[in-house]
Amino acid sequence: MLQSIILISLLISSVCALHWKMQKEESTGNELEEGSGDIQTEQQPGMCWTCKWAMKKLKKQISNGATPDDIKKKLGMVCDEIGFLKSLCRKLVNEYKDTLVEELSTTDDARTICVNIGVCKK
Repeated sequence: MLQSIILISLLISSVCALHWKMQKEESTGNELEEGSGDIQTEQQPGMCWTCKWAMKKLKKQISNGATPDDIKKKLGMVCDEIGFLKSLCRKLVNEYKDTLVEELSTTDDARTICVNIGVCKK
């Protein structure tokens, strides 16, 4: 039993380290907004990835004629499918619910939505 717990802990640590490394590599792109010189940083580690994952899922589920209530309902359920990042996803949805409803009504892609609400770098 103890060996299983240790093995699971090591696996989780490895996945987190790999995810963190991928986030760092992704952010080494063009971090400066043209003309401003400001570097916009992610609010919380994993929040950008979580946002993009949820928005991609929702964009696939939402039809062009979806009402704001339809979108809110889907926002409430999308986090159930993300696994161990469920609490981070719910925090994101609760904090930005009204803005996300508006953003999901546009033709913007997942990354653009997450940049627009300020959880991903430009």
